[in-house]
Amino acid sequence: MLPARLPTTTWRVRSVARVTVTGSGVTGAATDEQGVESTGLVSWSAERQPSGALRATGLVDSFTVRTSFGAQRGAMVPSSTAMVLLEGTLDSTLTRISTRPPLINECDRPEAGAASLARDLLVRVPNGLVAGDRWKDSFVALICRSGVPLTVYTTIVSRLERLAEDRLVVRRELTSRLEGKGGSAFRALELAGTAQGSQLVEIAPLRGTVERLEGSGTLTLTATERLPGAPVRTQQITQRTELTAVRR
Repeated sequence: MLPARLPTTTWRVRSVARVTVTGSGVTGAATDEQGVESTGLVSWSAERQPSGALRATGLVDSFTVRTSFGAQRGAMVPSSTAMVLLEGTLDSTLTRISTRPPLINECDRPEAGAASLARDLLVRVPNGLVAGDRWKDSFVALICRSGVPLTVYTTIVSRLERLAEDRLVVRRELTSRLEGKGGSAFRALELAGTAQGSQLVEIAPLRGTVERLEGSGTLTLTATERLPGAPVRTQQITQRTELTAVRR
């Protein structure tokens, strides 16, 4: 049994993504691999139910994004945003991370990126587990990419690999399906894709908090663009991501 109240905890989080775009209309340097690195200090405190469900409040500080998109070859251009306050709700069928106050439009906002960086630090672990037990979470979320709203259907299968007095070790396998449409009367854009990933999470039983998280994943998106009187253009975006979080 993990505690009912999880104390305020801060992690240093780093996400590194490598993005490749191929397909019609992509030439030259555009086909090269581009990089996006996001870092920040994430803090959460939470109330926990016996099912593992969490209601949390938190923040992201020192959030910085470094990207090579639009930069000279090999260079990384940094950008940062002010402190972002967050609220989180997590159970077996719902994961909702929102800013305080809520954003009127989350599409491609840096605050939404900060919230995404904090999401994986909320991990549902039910009471009464023994080593080898599995449990499943599934939820639907809305995100935005390049001005296109996307519906994301995610399933997480977790397994308690180790149960000891000083440490719980949980392995999580994540699969997602994404789809969305956007654009205007003169330009229609459709996005569809899948994602797979895995995470290894270490949890301190007495505190109930994540001590360390390491994960990796691959997202593949197909973008279809339709313009009046023009051939259909299709591009494929592949994004490989590595995530690490360590408690301070």
